[in-house]
Amino acid sequence: MAPAETIPVQAPPGVQPSLLAQYIDRCRAALPVAGTALDRSDYGYLRVLGHRLKGSGGAYGIPALTEMGSGLEEAARRGDTAGLQSQLGQLGAYLARIEILSL
Repeated sequence: MAPAETIPVQAPPGVQPSLLAQYIDRCRAALPVAGTALDRSDYGYLRVLGHRLKGSGGAYGIPALTEMGSGLEEAARRGDTAGLQSQLGQLGAYLARIEILSL
């Protein structure tokens, strides 16, 4: 099986690449916490996480994170455990492939 291709991401105007890198690192660090929240059926935490991703993804010029955040928020609102597992898996796979481009 071939390794997944990287997803090139460039910082939007007004955002330093180092800030974008920190943002992506924070998103990646949130995944284990989100997994624990899912294990505990803490749908409130997952809803807030999804809502934050939905807003911040756009601010950092990554519309895919906005879409994933929206899906996560909606799945948490419904208490859809299987949907949350799927959303978190997709989010983790996406974040693992991001490569931040220099200016």
